[in-house]
Amino acid sequence: MEKRRTGIPGIGGAGWGEHICAFFYTKDELLKLTVPYIKAGLEDNEFCMWITGDPVTENDAFQALEQVLPGAHQYLGNKQLEILPHTQWYLSSGIFDSKRVLDNWLSKARHAQARGFAGVRITGNPFWLGCEQDWEEFGAYEQAVTHSICNERVLALCTYPIQICKITHVMQTLSFHESALIAHNESWQRHAIPPPYTPPLPLT
Repeated sequence: MEKRRTGIPGIGGAGWGEHICAFFYTKDELLKLTVPYIKAGLEDNEFCMWITGDPVTENDAFQALEQVLPGAHQYLGNKQLEILPHTQWYLSSGIFDSKRVLDNWLSKARHAQARGFAGVRITGNPFWLGCEQDWEEFGAYEQAVTHSICNERVLALCTYPIQICKITHVMQTLSFHESALIAHNESWQRHAIPPPYTPPLPLT
């Protein structure tokens, strides 16, 4: 698939259909990852969605983006950029409905294509995962995302706060993604995760 700029310091390009994960410790670290990622997508005519979660609010995200992209409000105005809280995207009905969320992502991809954008760039932070059932349901969703977007013009970056992750959660998350980003000084390093990936679970 065609390579796209990630914009992330230390990371070069990524192909359409890639599903990448990253683990972060602090708000500053998260913003240093997601802001250049979204900025590059906007500059390259991609439709970008940023699903925010603690410790970054919608306002935090927009202000940080505006600092490096003074015309950020114009991207919101022409609907090339959406910044939404996790409650509106992942938990709009009060519970996590993995099939609905995945269908919504794919619908966004079709919408972006119809409007002439190069593709869709997305990032989200599932900080709200708590009990093991939450992790199991989100894991099934992540599996399905990897397989559903592999032939789509979609680039996905999932950011996990390391504080909520047990070692079993880290290993599970790695198994559902094609590569992982690890912070290194002021940049990031990319580590490929060899296939085969875990077969997708049915979304019911």
